[in-house]
Amino acid sequence: MIKDTFFSFSRFGKLCRKEILENWKLYVLQLLVMYLIMAIILIWYSYTDYSSFNILTKTNDLNVHIFTLVFWMWSWWAFMCLGTSFAFKTMKCKTGRITMLMIPATVFEKFFFRWLVYVLILPLLIFLSIWLADYTRVLFYSAIYSEIPFIEVTDFKHFVGQGDGGYSLCHSWKDGSLLILLNVYIQSLFLLGSIVWPKNSFIKTLISIVLVVFLYNWGVVAFTRFSENSTLSTLILFFFKWGYILFPILTIINWTLTYFRLKESEVIHRI
Repeated sequence: MIKDTFFSFSRFGKLCRKEILENWKLYVLQLLVMYLIMAIILIWYSYTDYSSFNILTKTNDLNVHIFTLVFWMWSWWAFMCLGTSFAFKTMKCKTGRITMLMIPATVFEKFFFRWLVYVLILPLLIFLSIWLADYTRVLFYSAIYSEIPFIEVTDFKHFVGQGDGGYSLCHSWKDGSLLILLNVYIQSLFLLGSIVWPKNSFIKTLISIVLVVFLYNWGVVAFTRFSENSTLSTLILFFFKWGYILFPILTIINWTLTYFRLKESEVIHRI
């Protein structure tokens, strides 16, 4: 019988141990798949630059570094949203729901474990994958094109501009933090969708987001025709100004809704 009805460190530790021991092979396989996909794409993209190398031309692999940073961000979006949509996949069938209900842990502990895995650990695994993939690119082309002197790994600190006029993904930490907050907010929508639609969660959540964005843009365009000011540009300025407050609030709301939806699902399935 569970005495602490909210959170217990010892019980949560046992839950983490159970989930990791049962699913470690799946986690390793997912990490390997992410690494292979990233390595193949980086090697494929870099081929054009390295194969056309001319010793008489002063050049470097700047394009490769920029592509790596952009590809890292898009991979973050893709793998974060796709992975998070499977957070509550065990709830999609009767056997999985029974298994979830029989775990001797509170609803918050079950939610918090998945929050740790998908919100904190998954981004680190994505970064590890792109880092290993970038080193694979360097080792691969250094062996094939030994005459090229500038094949180097991408410095990921250039996610934000260093003020040296070099390559960067964001000009400042202000833009970089806004991009990170937007990514986390989008991911929170897929986390909520994973418990609202246990079956085909990724597709249903993606369709819902696309429909909402399409309908909103259609409404903005229609309203703009009757207004002298550009509502769309005003909206973009609004997000750049208030996104640092708005996105965290919306993200926390989505996490809270996810928790209460999980709690509600457990109550419903116990009846």
